[in-house]
Amino acid sequence: MEFIEIINFAIKSLNSNKIRSLLTMLGIIIGISSVIMISMIGKGSQQSITGNLIELADKKVTISVQSKDQILTKRDYITKDDIEQIKKLENVKAISPSMHTRMRVAITKKTRGFGGLSSSNEYVKDINSLNMIYGRSFIKGDIEKSKKYILVDDLYAMKKFGRLDVAGEEVELQFKKKNRSRFIIIGVFENQMKALMSSFGREYYQFYIPYTTFQKYVEDVQISSITILVNDVNKKDDTSGKIVDLLEKNHNKKDIYEVSAKFSQLDSFNKILTTLSLLLTSVAGISLFVGGIGIMNIMLVSVTERIKEIGIRKALGAKKIDILFQFVIEAIFLSVLGGIIGIILGILLSNIVGTFIGIKPIIDYFILILAIVVSCGIGVIFGTYPAKKASELNPIDALRYE
Repeated sequence: MEFIEIINFAIKSLNSNKIRSLLTMLGIIIGISSVIMISMIGKGSQQSITGNLIELADKKVTISVQSKDQILTKRDYITKDDIEQIKKLENVKAISPSMHTRMRVAITKKTRGFGGLSSSNEYVKDINSLNMIYGRSFIKGDIEKSKKYILVDDLYAMKKFGRLDVAGEEVELQFKKKNRSRFIIIGVFENQMKALMSSFGREYYQFYIPYTTFQKYVEDVQISSITILVNDVNKKDDTSGKIVDLLEKNHNKKDIYEVSAKFSQLDSFNKILTTLSLLLTSVAGISLFVGGIGIMNIMLVSVTERIKEIGIRKALGAKKIDILFQFVIEAIFLSVLGGIIGIILGILLSNIVGTFIGIKPIIDYFILILAIVVSCGIGVIFGTYPAKKASELNPIDALRYE
């Protein structure tokens, strides 16, 4: 039998049982469409969250106080005077100390939400790429006087007050040590994790207060990390070296100031999104395995139904390899067609879901090609056993089969 003839036999066989073929493909369709949708929504979320951060990531440097061998004392940590001196260095556009904590925040009298409280200075907007929606950012006087001012994100403003023009309102924060403190809102910015939270249905609020206020009212901690924004990325290494030299000279200690050119927030977002996408893709992949079992099952049924037909073909000269190819090709047709339908459905669903949650899905062409390859592989893997069983039938026994 010629290869084209084998393909024609396979197509006719599948066409004669349309409903059964469609139901057999259902597992593959669901699996592929789920993988495509997760991939597109995941990449769209990643781009939405990190898009603005990536633009500035190359111009940022983080310097931390770290030591594995030396014992750190209070005088080794970065001070306000260090920050003022670093500001005057050539190529330094902005600098901000970094201190963070988690806390609970009042939403209503009976309910509280969770959020991350970060500290900064008058450069909070530049360093953290904040998109201010309402009000103002910090000024130098807020830092010097340790003002109990706070910047809140738009999600919290809408949840708590039902509007964005909330300057002058008060926020009550509750920290780990159970102490509570009230702060006055001076500005509202766009939550950078909004797209991620829309995807996974949980809100996590973001807040900023002056770093001097953080040390005075939240936790009496030393400044162990600073983030610097440079003007010229080509001079970033040179600037980093000058800052380290300055800190070592001021504190009379070497090898404890570590430079990191990576933007930790961007790194964290990417790791979270990648992990979630892999986890959800793995779960969706289970339906592909189930779909493969469905193909094997229906092909075994098909072999049983067509035993006499197989016997006639063998009696007319068909070889074992011809019968084997026919049934394998049928299985491949089922899985590949299911894969193509799954890809189309996945793209459609991604755009529908993306419209509802405010994310623009991004197509990963590597995933599309991989989906077709996987579909073909499923057909080969799960179609080989039934095909082998069909090819090994004795023609005489097959002709006698009732």
